[in-house]
Amino acid sequence: MKNTPPLGPAPTRPRPTGRTGGGRAPGGPVEPDLDPARRRVLRAVADGRAGATVSALAAALGGHPNTTRHHLRALLAAGLVEARADGRAARGRPAVRYVVTPRGRDAASGAATVDPATEEYLALATAFADRLAATGADPSEESRAVGRAWGAALAGRELLAEDPLPGPGAAEPRRRVLALLDRLGFSPRPVPAPDAGRLADARDVELRTCPLLDAATRHPEVVCQVHVGLVGGADAAYGGTGEGVRLAPFARPGACLLTLPSAR
Repeated sequence: MKNTPPLGPAPTRPRPTGRTGGGRAPGGPVEPDLDPARRRVLRAVADGRAGATVSALAAALGGHPNTTRHHLRALLAAGLVEARADGRAARGRPAVRYVVTPRGRDAASGAATVDPATEEYLALATAFADRLAATGADPSEESRAVGRAWGAALAGRELLAEDPLPGPGAAEPRRRVLALLDRLGFSPRPVPAPDAGRLADARDVELRTCPLLDAATRHPEVVCQVHVGLVGGADAAYGGTGEGVRLAPFARPGACLLTLPSAR
C-alpha cells in the first residue's frame, strides 16, 4: 500500500547551532550550507523521478540556464546531485540528466531552515496567535494586517540593501515573494496550471513546510491569515498589487496551497 503524506506541510527545522567554519557541527557530519536559490534547484532535482536536464530545470524554476548550470555545479561538488548521460539522445553530445544522491535527498526533504533572526519573530508570532485566539473575536482582519506589516517590513529591508537603480533584469514581484517564502522556511513549490507548460506560469504554490506549524494547527484562523497578509504585504512592497492572495491550509498531502496574484 502506498504511503500518503498527511494533509498539510511539515515543520520547518531550526538552523543548527554550534557550527564551526565550513558548516561542520562538532562531532557531526558536514551539513551543506545552501542559499535559497541553490536549495530550490536541489529540491527541483529531487522532485524529478527520471532526472532533469538544465533546460527543464531552468524552465521549471523560471531562471536562466547558465544560472541553473552554475547552481548544479555547486551541488555536484557538494555530492548532493549526480550527472548522468542520457542514453536516449540519438546524435551529437548526449544530454545530461541530474539526479539527486541519497545525501542530497536528505538535504532536500525538510531541508528548509530558519535563521536566528527569524526564529525570534516566530516566538513572538506564536505568542501573538495564542493571545489573539483567546479573545474570542474574529481575528482574521487583524491577523492579515499584522502579516501585511511584517511582509512589507521584510521586503523593504531587502530593497534598502540593494542598488537603488536596479537594471532591467531585476526580479519581478512574484519571484521575489517566492524567494522570501523560501528564506522564511515555507519550501514553496509552484504548481503547474492545467494549461500551463511551465511551472513559472502557475498561480498556485505548494507550501511544503511551515515555520509556525504548531501554532497554525492550533489557531489556523490567526496564523494562516498572518501568512496571507505577509504575502500580500511583500508583493506590494516588491511592486505588485498585493491583492488576490488566498491560502487553503492543509489542503494537500504534504502541503498548504497558496494562490499568488498573477505573475507581473
